[in-house]
Amino acid sequence: TAQTNAKTQRDLEKREREVLATGTRVLTSFNNQNPPKFRSDGGPTAADLWLQAMEKIFVAIHCPEEEMVTLATYQLLGDA
Repeated sequence: TAQTNAKTQRDLEKREREVLATGTRVLTSFNNQNPPKFRSDGGPTAADLWLQAMEKIFVAIHCPEEEMVTLATYQLLGDA
């Protein structure tokens, strides 16, 4: 019915707003931690240290797993 469709639409819009708010909160929290950048020229030890630093930030900000790759990708520089 039209009433059911309207409720479903409202529910979807509410969920979309919640997801957007969560993404904004996570991005702000992430940037406030001054996450390190990574360049591929540092070798395996540098890569491991960078990964450990990123993991600490993700834990500290309660980052949803589905956001981690996106956030980490923005910290890669050059050919990394």
